[in-house]
Amino acid sequence: MARWPRGEAEIERLLGLGHLQTVTGAAADGQPLLDKANRTLATAASITSSDPDSALVLAYDAARYATTALLAQQGLRPTTAGGPCRGRLG
Repeated sequence: MARWPRGEAEIERLLGLGHLQTVTGAAADGQPLLDKANRTLATAASITSSDPDSALVLAYDAARYATTALLAQQGLRPTTAGGPCRGRLG
């Protein structure tokens, strides 16, 4: 896979901290996660009027699945080491 100059240092930093891992083979196929994101978003849309709070949680989950799929396509996977918003914010 070609490396991207923009953001490469940040990816290397996250790999070094253990916040990201490299993956290959089936784990590097983001399509199943993207499919799950689409199903989750459709479910969120179907309950928006009856349960907006749960719809918001599902929409958040769908975004998380989609971004994880993007990482997978690049041979990366997030770990539980970092958690959301650790490091740069706050």
